Amino acid sequence: MEDKTNFDVVNERYVLSQALLKAMASIARNTEPEIVLQAICDSIITSQRIKLAWIAMGELEPDAISPEYCVGPAVKYANDFSQQPRTAAEIRTLTSALKSWNTSTYDILEQEAAYASGLRSVISLPVGQKNGLLAGVIMLYSDMPAYFELVGTSFFSAFIHLANSSLEQCTLLNELTHLASHDLLTGILNRRGIQECMERELSRSIRKDQAFSIVLFDVDRFKLVNDLLGHKEGDSVLKAVADAVEQIMRIEDYFGRWGGEEFICVMPESNHANAMQIAERMRQHIKSTQIQSASSTLNVTASFGVASYPEDGKNIDKLIASADAALYHAKRTGRNRVISANAIEQDIYTIGNELNTAIRENRIIPAYQKIIDLQTGQLVGEETFARLITPGGNLIHADQFIDAAHQLQLLHKVDRNIILQTFAHCVANLRAGNTGINNFINISADLLRHRELVDEMLTTIMKHCHSCQGMVIKITERELLTDINAVMDLLSPFIDFGFKLALDDFGSGYSSYKYLADLPIHFIKIDGELIKRINEPKVHAIVKGIQDTANRLEITTLAEYIENDTTEAILKDIGINWGQGYYYGKPEVLKH
Repeated sequence: MEDKTNFDVVNERYVLSQALLKAMASIARNTEPEIVLQAICDSIITSQRIKLAWIAMGELEPDAISPEYCVGPAVKYANDFSQQPRTAAEIRTLTSALKSWNTSTYDILEQEAAYASGLRSVISLPVGQKNGLLAGVIMLYSDMPAYFELVGTSFFSAFIHLANSSLEQCTLLNELTHLASHDLLTGILNRRGIQECMERELSRSIRKDQAFSIVLFDVDRFKLVNDLLGHKEGDSVLKAVADAVEQIMRIEDYFGRWGGEEFICVMPESNHANAMQIAERMRQHIKSTQIQSASSTLNVTASFGVASYPEDGKNIDKLIASADAALYHAKRTGRNRVISANAIEQDIYTIGNELNTAIRENRIIPAYQKIIDLQTGQLVGEETFARLITPGGNLIHADQFIDAAHQLQLLHKVDRNIILQTFAHCVANLRAGNTGINNFINISADLLRHRELVDEMLTTIMKHCHSCQGMVIKITERELLTDINAVMDLLSPFIDFGFKLALDDFGSGYSSYKYLADLPIHFIKIDGELIKRINEPKVHAIVKGIQDTANRLEITTLAEYIENDTTEAILKDIGINWGQGYYYGKPEVLKH
């Protein structure tokens, strides 16, 4: 065993070269550091003169290192490490290797335990970065004295260069994977990451016939934080809310940012009652959390919707839709509350059935609210609102059925009916000599994405008019939050036909000014929450800034929620062009 005269060094180097190629092929398929080092050990052990290979990672103390993975004919010796102290040879070579962070070899003495296992020489090969997060050591044992010097330590250094390159690649790939699945602002999972967690949890729950729940929530009135304090403070609020929720979550739960100020929590093996209790604790903790801003201490609240598998949905889309419906209900009924999906689902479907019937029977009708030129007092436009007439003749406002229409994907049908009726009203005004009246209509992304319905509707309109200069479609950032080219593609049929564009709820979101820069906007409708607070100095300054921008861009401004002469006077003084609100009249259904 120890005769060196018959040892074919050239052949042994060839064997190790083949092992190196084998290791390269195996490593290329793996991204886990431990598996990379295991692949190298598995390849090296193909040499008949190497009897043992093992690896250790993390805390590298020479006299305390234990193998995390070992392979080779002498594997029993490595497995017995926990029952026996390190040999002097191992400690010497480890100490030397780790101190210099370079290869170190040593011949095993006859009195040492490794000798009895047929091992005669050892080499320590540090891998990774010294004192780095990925640091480890590969230990190789041969049955031949001075084996590693005879073959040449450079051969084994080549394995280490391969390992280090692979570890760097692992680190980079893991970082990229983390970035792809995590939100940069809060550090929690992003939409893609949490979506993957939900899909895994659904598969597991189906397989094991177990329940799981999702909790969807968002920060109440978050747009006011952004508007009044700026996006930097808004980001601080989102991070503080995420931190607060992580303190309440169970260790097995998954937490992610669903988009904007909306978050989602996935709760494995959690029934509806458990999820409701945890969501309530989250709500209370968010409410009690004091958030330090640059100028003050903030307290925010959040609204929650809870849905559970399988009762609220048997697939991810249905579960999300159920939780979303519950969240909408929580916000519509006062905010800062937790609502269960199963408490409102029947209500939504009942409204949905009534809505479907009303659409078929043409009982979705428009109501019109006056728009006044604030400087002249003249009527300059009307805004259209959807109303539902019950079989008994009662009038139901849109806020009582629009959420159900959204959840059940009926909004495009409501929009189509209202647009066609508003167009007929516009034509009637023109024929009666009432020119200069702009007809503002809401339009949803749901309708815009039904291109065939848009084309059919415009074809119908073209039979009565070759251009619609009096029609104004209102778009909102929340509906159309996507790239500008995509927005233009959705809106182009209307723009080409002569419809004007109004940017609704201006001042409430992230990219309103980008829309101003890139879309042919004719009107800005200022967010109503700002108008309600127009007597506050900060809000007054914000609205004045919006008006100044509009003046430079030659865009007409429109303020809603004008309910008294004081508000009207302030807005006139700022220079707001047009206004609407109960001060001028409520939306009215025309009598035929």
